Amino acid sequence: MRNDHTVKMDNNKIDNEKMINKKNTNERSKILDCHETALQFLNRRDRSTHEVRQHLTAKGFDREEIKDELETLKDFRYLDDERYCENYFRYAIAKGRGPGRITAELKEKGIDSSLIQDFVNKNFDKDAEKEAAMSEAQKILRSRQAFGEEARTEIDDKTVAKIGRKLASLGYRTDVIYDIMGRIRKSEE
Repeated sequence: MRNDHTVKMDNNKIDNEKMINKKNTNERSKILDCHETALQFLNRRDRSTHEVRQHLTAKGFDREEIKDELETLKDFRYLDDERYCENYFRYAIAKGRGPGRITAELKEKGIDSSLIQDFVNKNFDKDAEKEAAMSEAQKILRSRQAFGEEARTEIDDKTVAKIGRKLASLGYRTDVIYDIMGRIRKSEE
């Protein structure tokens, strides 16, 4: 025969089980929300680990959930900073950016400095950087002619300075910029 105390104990046991199940369901729901949020963010374009971490933090997920989700995404290769860095270099070089600007942009995105340096060394030896900078300088000269600025072939100091500023804004090293400016001036003589 059961007494009142046993019934209360049984009810508490049932309530505790409901609480545990509810807690587990709630935790699973939060994990799925975190996962879904991360996947939606990655669906738009490739992202760095740092960018995903910042996004999930801004969405209010706690550190442990974020840490677990980042590990899951890395395990499935949805997140890979090395791949991200490689793709970003390809994109930035196609846009005419130099190593200084690419390095700054990747640091902003939380990419490890040693990884960035590896890609800079791989993609920008001195000659490759000069070639890319000269290509950008020639674009400026062509656009100057396309817009009817000075139909003559003479390149003035103002144009050379403009080229220098543009190359600096694209992230080329100072010695490379001066070399390109010198070559442009020599081609005028």
